Amino acid sequence: MKISNPLLNEQKRLRRNSFALLLILAFAMSLMDYLVALSDRLDLRQAQLNAATADFDHQLLPLLHVAAVLQNEASQLLQQPAAATQLTGQETALQIAEQNSKTKPLSADEIAMLNQLEPWFRQQLKTSRYLLNISYISEGLQWVHFTDADARSVELATIAARQIAAMPHMQLNSTSANMLVLDELKQRYALHIPVRQGKNLVGHLLLEVDLLSMLQQVKMTQHGATLMLMDKVGKVLLATQDGQLADSSSYDGSDQNDSLQHLEALPFALHIQPDSSADTKAELWRFVTEVALYFVPLWLLYLYMLTRFKRKVLRPFARLLIHIARLERGDMQGVRHVPVEWDSVFKQTEQLRDRGLEKSAD
Repeated sequence: MKISNPLLNEQKRLRRNSFALLLILAFAMSLMDYLVALSDRLDLRQAQLNAATADFDHQLLPLLHVAAVLQNEASQLLQQPAAATQLTGQETALQIAEQNSKTKPLSADEIAMLNQLEPWFRQQLKTSRYLLNISYISEGLQWVHFTDADARSVELATIAARQIAAMPHMQLNSTSANMLVLDELKQRYALHIPVRQGKNLVGHLLLEVDLLSMLQQVKMTQHGATLMLMDKVGKVLLATQDGQLADSSSYDGSDQNDSLQHLEALPFALHIQPDSSADTKAELWRFVTEVALYFVPLWLLYLYMLTRFKRKVLRPFARLLIHIARLERGDMQGVRHVPVEWDSVFKQTEQLRDRGLEKSAD
């Protein structure tokens, strides 16, 4: 009579359940490890954004210092008595359709102030990095500039005058500088500084700055990531990728909560947007690697334990069943090559057979 092996069915269930447990354990451990590593990478990205923001602020500080010095000097010069004199710069009357007031000529105080500041303007244009031009717009809509100007320059000055006229009264009363967007497509931006004679607002200094070059100088360690300069409402003004001008419309609005840092010098913010396609592939590859690093050792351990169980338990037990079946059939000797660990079990089986024969003989 052939005896079935109950361990065989149990071994099949154990193998199936153990493999499922191995997969769950490897996935859970790799997921936990991946999430911890992802949190560290996000912290690193935020640290890089903080460093980029500090770098950009550092580049803005000299220009803001120049603006503050010119503002203070202009206010002091306007307090001094001025004699009638000829303006050394070029003067252009601006026409703003939205403005009801008509243009007014420059006052003698403004002319004297501008004549005395002209050497400062020219010196700063030579020595200040990222400073492209300095001009002045009076409250009477007279635009004074000291370099050659074309029709486009007059158009940009008109745009600046419109934006100044649309500013809230509180913002105009502030002594801090404002950033004007003159031409977003051609990256033309200007710092606006109000000029007062006592408490009266008489005009505005415009310092055109090269924000694109400043943004391109910010060092980025993430290859393919896009560094974006945003205004206070979240609109992208400039974007650079690997030091080159990038499309600002590529902003997808993701990760803005954990990778948005405001500037200290201006009401702007910087945002780092990683390359979505490359970043997704990299994260997927990292997760697959994490799963493999946990799965492979556990799988090798699983194969070792399965093979050892089969060699040390399943096969000897199957030979024991054959041994019992042969002894039951009347063979004097059962199976040969008995495993050493199971030798006593096989001998006990033979002893039980012998005792059974003795009782039958009695």
